Amino acid sequence: MAISNITRNLRDGELTIRDDGAAGAITVLLDEGDLTWTERRNTIEIKDRGSIAGGHTRNGDDESVTLSFTAKWTQLVGYSVASVDPRQLYEFLTFQPGAGVESTSPQGEQQTLTFEFNVIDPAGEASERVTFHKVYRETLTMSEGEQANLISFNGRAFQTSPLIERL
Repeated sequence: MAISNITRNLRDGELTIRDDGAAGAITVLLDEGDLTWTERRNTIEIKDRGSIAGGHTRNGDDESVTLSFTAKWTQLVGYSVASVDPRQLYEFLTFQPGAGVESTSPQGEQQTLTFEFNVIDPAGEASERVTFHKVYRETLTMSEGEQANLISFNGRAFQTSPLIERL
């Protein structure tokens, strides 16, 4: 099995967001290079009369993966206003009416998307794909900046860890 010792950076990664409808997918340019995810494990501590020494631990409830990223934007809406324009990140993340974005979860559940983060090995030996299923938005922040306007996403994937596979 090939192993590469070359450190990856923002030039090597690409985030693709997919839906279950006609919109298909959108690729996000992660200019800020700050895609982050956190896998959490809930542990219950059982103490013996307040003492850890005689106690033990047990598995707690499952915790969903949290994830966030920041990207620069030029437009918030496109396709939902004029179908000749490409779909924009904001339209995808907010399921804008007219954008044709369909949830990856069944009707009646929270609207979700699939996030695929591809990391290409510069040496061509060990590229990887990290997939987050049933990603839902918790916060979406748009900010104006001197150099660029930014859109910041914070959400959760309804799974305990992402699927990581070698390409």
